[in-house]
Amino acid sequence: MIPVVLASQSPSRRQILRDGGIDPVIIVSEVDERAIEDEFTGSVGELTTALSEAKARAVTDRIIATTPPALHGADTVVVIAGDSLLEFDGRAIGKPGTAERTREVWSAIAGQWTQLHSGHTVAVLSRTPQTNGPADRSGADDGSVIVDENDRTASAIFELSALRLKRSATSVLIGTPTPEELEAYIATEEPFHVAGALTIDGYGGAFVDRLDGDHLTVLGLSLPVVRELVTDMGLLWPDLWTLQR
Repeated sequence: MIPVVLASQSPSRRQILRDGGIDPVIIVSEVDERAIEDEFTGSVGELTTALSEAKARAVTDRIIATTPPALHGADTVVVIAGDSLLEFDGRAIGKPGTAERTREVWSAIAGQWTQLHSGHTVAVLSRTPQTNGPADRSGADDGSVIVDENDRTASAIFELSALRLKRSATSVLIGTPTPEELEAYIATEEPFHVAGALTIDGYGGAFVDRLDGDHLTVLGLSLPVVRELVTDMGLLWPDLWTLQR
């Protein structure tokens, strides 16, 4: 079994991996996304890939510098990072953050076709010539593994051996909620924290009329894309499975 690190605190991305049989270690990248967005000059899709790569590299650097005990017993570690943005009229729509901004977003996208882009980066870390140490995996209540940032070792155990990037896009036809429905949705605060001010796996799912493409892309992490990147680097996808059905 090859341990997987998810470079994200996104509940949706973690659940996608868990539903696919992968129990990830969670290490949040703490990348300054706004700074990257402000300086970026490419397309919306390219921006999601750039953000995912920045997250993956930040987390791989931290693992190499101070490897968490949960990974000490591994010879290979896979790091997965993702980022998503909704594109409408050539512009990126990220997480609105506030009720006012959510209303602005919905006034523009209601009844319109949009594109949801998800960028994916997968990095493979290989063990350097070191003495193997015991694995120490501590779990959260839901069974996923979360790294305590205060519990580190100073030895450099891993090195980056490969890194691949790919993005995917799904067309999304946004519904038209009534003013009362929109205010009720805003009151849940769900749209504040998701790209494009809606998500199909929550309250917002009722306000999406149609998808053309991979629904997992809309949720933030396309398993077919991640599997392609993993296998391109010579790894067997089932070797990442850790959860029994």
